[in-house]
Amino acid sequence: MKKSAEGPTLVEVICKALRGLPKEDEYLVGISGGIDSVALLHLLLEGGYKNLIVVHFNHQLRGADSDQDALFVTNLAKELRLPCELGTEDVQARARRAKLSLETAAREARYEFFGAVAHKRGVKSLLLAHHANDQVETCFFNFLRGTGSAGLAGMLPRSERKIGKTILTVVRPLLSIFKETLGNYLTQRTIPFRHDATNDSLIPMRNRLRHQLLPLLDDIIGPTYRTAILRTATILAAEDNYLEKLAAPWATHGSLNIEEMKILPLALQRRVVHAWLRMHHFSDVGFVEVERVLSLLNPKNAAQINLPQCRHAYRSQGMIEIKPDIS
Repeated sequence: MKKSAEGPTLVEVICKALRGLPKEDEYLVGISGGIDSVALLHLLLEGGYKNLIVVHFNHQLRGADSDQDALFVTNLAKELRLPCELGTEDVQARARRAKLSLETAAREARYEFFGAVAHKRGVKSLLLAHHANDQVETCFFNFLRGTGSAGLAGMLPRSERKIGKTILTVVRPLLSIFKETLGNYLTQRTIPFRHDATNDSLIPMRNRLRHQLLPLLDDIIGPTYRTAILRTATILAAEDNYLEKLAAPWATHGSLNIEEMKILPLALQRRVVHAWLRMHHFSDVGFVEVERVLSLLNPKNAAQINLPQCRHAYRSQGMIEIKPDIS
């Protein structure tokens, strides 16, 4: 791929995003079969990352189409002479059983699979194909729902995720690249990919955001607002990382000391509680859950509050604790 006069090539962008990750190491690469992940796989190979393990998870949400995606990914891995690991689960059943949203259940099942493969293979890093369009949508959607700096920072280029006893470094090297560019990359090389028709539906709110609201903003403001959102996300990610490190000494304990919490600034209190709840394996922690826990700092308030997943936090002997539902 020749270098463009307008800037670095896609391969150069990828290699810069992967700086510090040795090319000779093994990496898991999440491949759905769509434009983004197929482009990522080919760009990695073109950039000299040869020791890749293709991982694909079938959520069983689209019937035969889901099975065809799995078959496509299997054949793609064979064609490129790469090992391939397939996982599958009925995530709708998981969502009903665990009383989770479908999105949360799918994410949990997918990452459990990734963690199991990483443990089996002795691999420490997972490469995912989230791109600039995904980042803009995530930041904008989080803003509309109400969020703090963590939500407005969107997805991090690198983050750690604990899955059971496995700690995976999740790397997203495409966050600065827009989907149209990835599509052009595949088209120019006549590389096939799968299309998920559910992404065209206007029923999910995120799809309406993608297909209706953001194009309207393109018309009104111009597409430069997308780059501005990406820039804001980058700034907030650094600030969020700083707050996360400040919160860590308190958030990693099983209980929260009320007197210690009271002397912290409100912003840090919220960050500590947010991280503490995530440490206790709560999914999708939001403002409401954080404020409920903070209400326990005041002895005039109720000594116990409800949390998702039929669990509770309570105040006892100067500490805030978590307990399961025993009813």
